[in-house]
Amino acid sequence: MSGLSSYLMSTLSRVGGLGGSSGIPDFPFVVGEKVATVWPWTIHAGTSTDGKHVSIFVFDKPRGTQYVGAAQNALRRMRTLRHPGVLRYMGGAETSDAIYIATERIVPLDLNDRNEELVRWGLFRIAEALRFVNEDCKLVHANVCKDAVFVTDAGEWRLGGLELMDAVGAERPVYREMGSVIPGYAGRMAPEIKVQGMQGTAALDGWGLAELISECYTTEMPLGLGALHAQLRNNNPKLRMTAPGFVEAAQRSGGVLDTAFVRACRFLESVTVKDSHERAEFFAGLGAAAAEFPRVFAQRKMLPELLTLVEFGGADNGHSAVLASVVQIARDMDETEYSTVVAPAVVRLFASTDRALRFALLEHATALLHGMHDDVVVASVYPAFATGFGDAAPAIREATVKAALSMAPRVGSKTLNSDLIKHLVRAVADAEPGIRTNSLICIGKLCAKNGPGVTDTSLRYIVCPALLHALRDVFPPVRAAALAVSGACAMRWDAVDVARRVVPAISPLLVDGERPVRVAAVKAINVMVAHIEGHAREMPETVAKKMDKVGAQAEAVADLAANGWGGWAVSSLSSTISGAISLASSVSQSGARSESAGVRSEPAGVRSEPSGIRTEPSGLSEPPQVSQRPSTTINSPTAVSTSIPSNAAVSQSAGGWEFNDDWGEDAADAWGIDDNDDDSWNAQSNTTGGMTAVANTPVKLAKPAAITPVIKPVVKPVTKKDTKPVQPRRKGLGAMKLGGGAKSNPVDQFL
Repeated sequence: MSGLSSYLMSTLSRVGGLGGSSGIPDFPFVVGEKVATVWPWTIHAGTSTDGKHVSIFVFDKPRGTQYVGAAQNALRRMRTLRHPGVLRYMGGAETSDAIYIATERIVPLDLNDRNEELVRWGLFRIAEALRFVNEDCKLVHANVCKDAVFVTDAGEWRLGGLELMDAVGAERPVYREMGSVIPGYAGRMAPEIKVQGMQGTAALDGWGLAELISECYTTEMPLGLGALHAQLRNNNPKLRMTAPGFVEAAQRSGGVLDTAFVRACRFLESVTVKDSHERAEFFAGLGAAAAEFPRVFAQRKMLPELLTLVEFGGADNGHSAVLASVVQIARDMDETEYSTVVAPAVVRLFASTDRALRFALLEHATALLHGMHDDVVVASVYPAFATGFGDAAPAIREATVKAALSMAPRVGSKTLNSDLIKHLVRAVADAEPGIRTNSLICIGKLCAKNGPGVTDTSLRYIVCPALLHALRDVFPPVRAAALAVSGACAMRWDAVDVARRVVPAISPLLVDGERPVRVAAVKAINVMVAHIEGHAREMPETVAKKMDKVGAQAEAVADLAANGWGGWAVSSLSSTISGAISLASSVSQSGARSESAGVRSEPAGVRSEPSGIRTEPSGLSEPPQVSQRPSTTINSPTAVSTSIPSNAAVSQSAGGWEFNDDWGEDAADAWGIDDNDDDSWNAQSNTTGGMTAVANTPVKLAKPAAITPVIKPVVKPVTKKDTKPVQPRRKGLGAMKLGGGAKSNPVDQFL
């Protein structure tokens, strides 16, 4: 029972353990499902305690007792070897039942799904790893073949299979003792291994490299590789080419490893030791060449290295070229992978204070932000981006304005209207004319009819004042840009605002000194006029208020005037004179009261005989002749009196009003009427309050005798609190009070 329990615990520990942990001492990894089998291991997927994905090699001792020594040798060598071409060791452990080795996530080499460029690069990496093993570590791998090569997620080859590795010149090497028990080893081992007493050298791995090339190219080898393969398969170890010799020969001009992809990969690995001129030349052509590279390798291998290079200053002044390559490689990545690989680096780069880097980021902002989540852009990228609007360098401010078009759709309507659009409006007042022009163009694109969320409120209260200010700019392209933006935004503005605020501001630019400004002004005016016309067609015929008491009289006077020359102007004139007649009547009937109020009228100024009015019983024989208009004078804010001109005579008779008119040239000019004009008007009888008109009576205004009434102004008594006398003021008929305050004055309704 105890043996069964031990076996179950051992099995569970190898496939994931209990409670979510491996249960293996000093092994902080969780063993997952089985992925593949490679002698003498089973490869499982796994994760570390910090969430990283790994591959775990598991050797079950009870099932392979004859291979325990080889597995233990592999664990020991893996712990001590560190090279980019060697499988990266991350942890290991040995128990009584199994041996565990955790490495970077890999899969066994599958030559059925292959890419020619990746195969050549893989051969280069394996040969480089063998050179490291042979020359630097003084070791012999002795088992180079397809089963000893593994492939990472990026498509790179890694050298594994260290079960038979031993020191150069060892007396009892492992590959001689264990070779007989390894499946298939006898058919691929070097001839000298079979000779007892011959010490192993680097030539052993040359033979193994030839075996790997044979497995990669089973039918036909590339040009130049066949000759190198023959030298690697030489039976004489002293004449055999080694792995370092293969690398040197294959990299020569026209060699099998002299391709653009292999050269680019080699340069990236040694970029830190290259001078600035070499880096600039390389990055200038990398963007175009990257389109031809294997996609998976470029995205998972080259892209992280390029981002690291930019972040830590390895690109010198070539940030723009490097970021162009980053954009070229990352454009086909899915959103999840982009958020994992590129987005964190972009966030860190935007926080940099290096102006050259910031400028390059702003140039490629559209492509760099396309795969990022909007919430990440708002929370992590936009705050650093917005600082560019106030940067001391004009180039950074201008690049920030241009990049705002890419940022606007990503930040959402709230941030756009509350912050971004305000930064752009401030840029309209920048000291640099180019920045002012570009900011207006950016605003126009954001605020157009199909813009990305600028509200009507922001358009009216934030954008419109900035445009009106830009119309007066001294730089002609700014004025032209402001006109273009005004035309683009016109259909979103209220037609009333356009007519009252925008069109008057644009009108002077129709005669601007610069032809492009004039052309832009005409286009903007045409768009706005069309918008205003469309709004006007939808408006009601009139918005005038209906008056209960004077409405009928106004309509009658308007009908009469329609038959004359004056139209609506005559209607207004007739109403004005009727008001003057009514006021004159009120003055003449209250002589005593007017005298006590401070107004003295001469009796000679008013005649009782209706000599100035001629009545025709048959109707209107001729239109009345009007040459001048009456005027009024307000003597005091507190006491309102009517001032009849000194040369006017008004009397009342049984038949109606007699109004003799001789107003003088000044009064006529004030109304805009020439001395020779004859105005005709008709009056219909209607009584409203103190206003009386004669019905169907022809009226002729005759010039009276020269009688000058004396009108004294009303002066308030001087008191202690009010020591300044009230000065008389002259006002028109519109300010006269008839039956109440100014608002109830019917004369004002007709003016």
